[in-house]
Amino acid sequence: MADGLKNRFNRNEWSGALGDLGTLLPLAFALMIYNGFPPARLFFLWGLVYVVSGFFYKTPVSVQPLKAMSVIAIATGFTPAQLSSTAFFYGLLMVLLALGGVIDFLKRLFSPALVRGIQLGIGFILAQKAIQLVLDKGLLIHYDSLPLWWAIGLLVAAFFLLVHLPNRWRTLVIILLIGLSILLVKVLGLDPIEHPAASPAKWTSPDFSFLIDAFFLLMLPQLPLTLGNAVFAANDACHTLWGGQASRVTPKRLGLSIGVSDMIIGLLGGFPICHGAGGMAAHARFGAKTGGATIIIGSLFVLLSLFPRAAPALFYIPVPFLGAMLLFNSWQMMTLFLRLEAEQDKAVAILVGLVSFFTRNLTVALAAGFFIEKSIYLIKLKLGKEQAL
Repeated sequence: MADGLKNRFNRNEWSGALGDLGTLLPLAFALMIYNGFPPARLFFLWGLVYVVSGFFYKTPVSVQPLKAMSVIAIATGFTPAQLSSTAFFYGLLMVLLALGGVIDFLKRLFSPALVRGIQLGIGFILAQKAIQLVLDKGLLIHYDSLPLWWAIGLLVAAFFLLVHLPNRWRTLVIILLIGLSILLVKVLGLDPIEHPAASPAKWTSPDFSFLIDAFFLLMLPQLPLTLGNAVFAANDACHTLWGGQASRVTPKRLGLSIGVSDMIIGLLGGFPICHGAGGMAAHARFGAKTGGATIIIGSLFVLLSLFPRAAPALFYIPVPFLGAMLLFNSWQMMTLFLRLEAEQDKAVAILVGLVSFFTRNLTVALAAGFFIEKSIYLIKLKLGKEQAL
């Protein structure tokens, strides 16, 4: 592609590289704790996708773990092998949808009320998991000698700090707190128990016996969010934020890059990713303008994963800080519900969110939402005909 686009690696790109850590880090931590993913594998594979995306798009295209799938996995405890198989299946589905030209058609099936409802349900589950994480683990992983109220107090204080900080300072404060807390843990000699080292990648053949469960329990609830947020909204965000620098970004290419990346991640034992619009906005808020920012953060992730003692340093971070980041993510997801204007749409979204939370099955929630929307449509159609008579 001789389009004249170039990546830069100046101070703005280094600052912008850190923009989306507030989303990625807490989800990575929860996948390690509740699903047993090795830290090195998550960071190595996500880092590679970040680097390749930066070189190809020449734009700060974000890389995030799939949110709906992450929440379902964390809530239900699926194994890394099952989730990497799902990554392969989901990647294959995205490739077929992108090449088959049916992405636009599928997007129309999922109304804003259904998408916001799924986001609301994800927010509810993430909030519950954030609080449970602190109640289960206390101040540090493997170190619970301090009173629990200390940990709860830190969780509340950190959450309110994140909510009230200006956007441009939020990630920098998070990084500063994480760095200081790791240093303090080392100085006080409170090192958590060492986690066994694991290879950054492990060949994993897809388990086709898990395909049906993967589709209905993990892939179907994720699909509307991927299409809405990681394909169409992400494409719009790129062109709005970076104009001509985003000339390589199209919905089809975003769908393909998600698909190909997830197929490769699945075969190497990792957890699937997408290109979230919110992540792109986060990179932009911290100054990113080219793919240099994503190459920087991706390279740092890869380097982190290659040093056996470096990746487990995530477990040195006080649990309340990570819980607060999860709680903040949940709050951001839930507030998207407020963008709905019609009372009918809000009612459908609340129903979908509540069914998601209480059943832990986002597919059942989607089905309930489809049924309610269809019923409301038929009732309105019948009333309209009666009034016409």
